Amino acid sequence: PKEDSKRVMTFANEGDYISFRHHVFVKVNNKEVQLAEVGPRFEMRLYEIKLGTVELKAADTEWVLRPYQRTARKRDRL
Repeated sequence: PKEDSKRVMTFANEGDYISFRHHVFVKVNNKEVQLAEVGPRFEMRLYEIKLGTVELKAADTEWVLRPYQRTARKRDRL
């Protein structure tokens, strides 16, 4: 990071969503910093985790989101 940079990017995990935010900070004094949210923000939902790097075509899948995987108990009610 640059020493004179004033922008901070935040990745926060809440529930099953990853929130991405841009903040600008200003030092008030030696112990206090004020944050102001600016610019684009979005939320991502994880759908797959693969072992390895992006370049690997044959990477093993560690986890996959399957929203309708456990619906056997609900079928009687629907």
